[in-house]
Amino acid sequence: MKKGFTLIELLVVIVLLGIIATLVTTSVIGILDRSKSSLSESQKSTLEKAAEQWGTINADKMPYDDGEVYEVDVDTLADEGYIDSADLEDPKTSDKLCGVVKITYFASNNQYSYEFVEKDC
Repeated sequence: MKKGFTLIELLVVIVLLGIIATLVTTSVIGILDRSKSSLSESQKSTLEKAAEQWGTINADKMPYDDGEVYEVDVDTLADEGYIDSADLEDPKTSDKLCGVVKITYFASNNQYSYEFVEKDC
């Protein structure tokens, strides 16, 4: 009696390992995509908070009429030290992150709204 595996048994094992590798790879890629999206949202939030701090110091440039919008760009926030310019990389594309934070004043509740909008560099 010979000991060892038949060709069919080896092929079945190889196919099963290929299926497992495909499932693991797909899962890991999904996790990486979700983490990049999460990091991107976190960066946008950080930029909006930096614009809020910028607005506190530069109150003379802030909008005062209802619905009026002022835009402060990312480079201004970096140049004036509100954010670290090394952090200005889009995690999804690894390109430089460019855009503006739109600051809008709403008289009805006497509040400002901050929204990051991406733009081409």
